[in-house]
Amino acid sequence: MAAYDLLAAHYDAVTGDSATEASFIDGIIKHVCRSAVTVLEVACGTADIIAQLAARYQVSGLDISPGMLAVAREKLPEGTPLFLADMSSFELKMTFDAIVCVYHGINHLLDFSDWENFFDCAYKHLNGGGVLIFDVITVRNLEMMARVRQTVQQFGDNYLLIKVRASGEAHFDWDIEVYELQPNGRYTLLREVIRTASFPHEKIRRTLGERFSDIISIDTDGSVADDDNENRAWLVCTKPERCGPLRR
Repeated sequence: MAAYDLLAAHYDAVTGDSATEASFIDGIIKHVCRSAVTVLEVACGTADIIAQLAARYQVSGLDISPGMLAVAREKLPEGTPLFLADMSSFELKMTFDAIVCVYHGINHLLDFSDWENFFDCAYKHLNGGGVLIFDVITVRNLEMMARVRQTVQQFGDNYLLIKVRASGEAHFDWDIEVYELQPNGRYTLLREVIRTASFPHEKIRRTLGERFSDIISIDTDGSVADDDNENRAWLVCTKPERCGPLRR
């Protein structure tokens, strides 16, 4: 079973309204790539982001979880392309004006070589002048989260419990439990452990610089973020208009 398959039915309820995220991404695309028509969301999950962008762009989604894509299919316009694939090794034989990866999807790649592979895949699937937009949870933020005993959230008649634990250098396990109310009044426990990783900001930027131009780091409030002191940073990377082989 792929990560998040078990929790797919409850994912939207616990993450809440994504309108702010969608508007934030739309603003970046309009600013950096004004003529953008096609948008691919990698690690799209239930596709709440591209569902809100579908009125303005030709959207597509990609995820490794069949359960999440099944939920996504129900909310997207009929015929929207959805791809079941690994974000570090996809080959779609088509290109896009913008590729986005939201809700720290990249942090689910545990080896930095897989982050590099994702950057390569994004580069290959972008049109010249296209933009890659993704967010990263920093090591600092994950360390802070690991110091919290546990978070508890009620949604409807169900409960979500999350505990983040450090699990080796730069790796963190999210112990996620959902207590799901059944018709008989009893609760069923749904549990997944999701492992994530993060790496130094400068290392990420340096690696991106081997592929992309005009790399900008911004915080969620729109300010410039250029170090590891941010909790969550966005990176906006433009593929050169005239592009040859990857620059390494």
